[in-house]
Amino acid sequence: MFVAGGAWLATKALTAKDALEEAQGLVGTVKDQAGSLDFNGIGQTAERLSVLTDTAVQQTADPVWRAAEYIPVAGANLKAVRQLAESVDSLATDTIAPLAAVASGLSVEALKPVDGKVNLEPIVQLSNAIGPASAAFRQARADVASIEFDGTVSQVSAAGDKLNGMLTTAEPLIDQVEAVLTVAPGMLGADGPRRYVLIFENLAETTALGGTAAALSEVTLDNGAISITRQASSQDFPWRVDNPVIPIDPAVSAVFNGNMYLMLNLATSRPDFPTAAQITSAFWEQDIGGVPDGVISIDPVALSHILGATGPVSLSTGDQLSADNAVALLLNEIYFRYQGEDGPDQTDAFFEEAAKTLFGALTSSSADPKALVESLMKGVKEHRIMAWSAHPEEQAVLATSPVAGVLPTTNEENSTTGVFFRDMSVSKMDFYLKTAATLTTDVCTAATPTFTTTVDLHSDLTEELADELPAYVASGVWKGEKFKTQVFIYGPPGTTLLENSVIGGGDDETFVDAPQSDLGRPVSTFWVMLKPGETKSVTATFTGAAGEYGSPALWPTPMLNPTTTTVNAAGCQAK
Repeated sequence: MFVAGGAWLATKALTAKDALEEAQGLVGTVKDQAGSLDFNGIGQTAERLSVLTDTAVQQTADPVWRAAEYIPVAGANLKAVRQLAESVDSLATDTIAPLAAVASGLSVEALKPVDGKVNLEPIVQLSNAIGPASAAFRQARADVASIEFDGTVSQVSAAGDKLNGMLTTAEPLIDQVEAVLTVAPGMLGADGPRRYVLIFENLAETTALGGTAAALSEVTLDNGAISITRQASSQDFPWRVDNPVIPIDPAVSAVFNGNMYLMLNLATSRPDFPTAAQITSAFWEQDIGGVPDGVISIDPVALSHILGATGPVSLSTGDQLSADNAVALLLNEIYFRYQGEDGPDQTDAFFEEAAKTLFGALTSSSADPKALVESLMKGVKEHRIMAWSAHPEEQAVLATSPVAGVLPTTNEENSTTGVFFRDMSVSKMDFYLKTAATLTTDVCTAATPTFTTTVDLHSDLTEELADELPAYVASGVWKGEKFKTQVFIYGPPGTTLLENSVIGGGDDETFVDAPQSDLGRPVSTFWVMLKPGETKSVTATFTGAAGEYGSPALWPTPMLNPTTTTVNAAGCQAK
């Protein structure tokens, strides 16, 4: 009788073990499917997961199993297996299944705008489901963490460690998804119209965040309907002279001067998008009218990524704007076409039509939705698409997302050095600027690390072309003879500037400026003057106190010609 009972328990334990092992694998599959927007796959996986976890619970739920949990040695294993089964079943039933029930009826196609409108219903449904689902997840996570694995066999403890690790890794993702879905309906106009100012950055005139705020559009979202309601250019925002649009921050002004508070196009001077957004929002409110609900920024390189998904668009000028020609046409060729006194007005009109046409392609495109999402995510990853909300609860979500445009405030994940540029020639000469940045650090081997960053700037302009440049492209001061760029090297948080220099020596036009601090980081500033074909280099070294440092990283301005970056870090594991 005892032998028969033992065999019966062993059979049930083996069945539960097999079901749990497969279920654990499917929990990871759901995560991967969510990341790839495979909504149909999520539904199918959730169904199989429910069957498996139900099987595991049924095997461990009867009184004989519970009584056997008091048997020395074997009982600890049986109890742990039962608790694992119950936790995974709760996860499947109360977290994955409710979300899958909504998600399985979705597709990427269903989320794509049609005739300028996004169907908000599935987003609202997911928003309603995520709260209870995430609460159930956290409870399951706590339940698994509380299971006692001391005294269990290696197979059981390994299964517990694996599940605990999976849930620990997934928890930040669940938190982020919950935060996003909680605010998404309102941001998309489900509760009333939302108005956002969209900045098109001109990368031919570099600023730390990318380029000057050259053209702006007011985008209105009303219950999913998306439209451009007003447009403006930097010419519509008069220079405020001694009347800053918001109070000047003396510390920020010490690094960038106060002009970013006086001229709308310089709002993007600081490598901090919330600063740029608040300045832009104030300019819009005071000079155009209405209080924006948020500010979004995009540049022509990001637009070229989108055009790669939508295909070319046609303009009334006869131009076709495509992934291949968008950057050159919008940031250089157009200035050769429209010259003279009316040039600025003509280029503004061209930019306005291009913005409307591209917006129409994005909101009514027959493009593959997955390719469209990938193109947008590429722009976000390159810091070419950024967003800020005037609503604190929404900004709290955006601030921790990739669209925040905010430098890391700690060295926990990465020890990030920033390399930023700003045109100081009042020109569109950065079409011809090539840059490179090299970070050399002993952060992975030294107790008190150093971070040395060398930045190279090269003018790709020839003397022959310099003589032919339109006045709007060439510097108003130096014509095409030369152009000036500021370089800002931001050390990692908590470090101290040790030394800096112009490699090969400087002069009255290329020199090291006074050290400053910004965003909790030391800042080394340089002024660099380049003639056609010339290359100059600057370098700065920062030192850090003993402590914990993440992997070294470089964060450069998203340039028209992307900065070539190199990190030399002996002893660091490649990611």
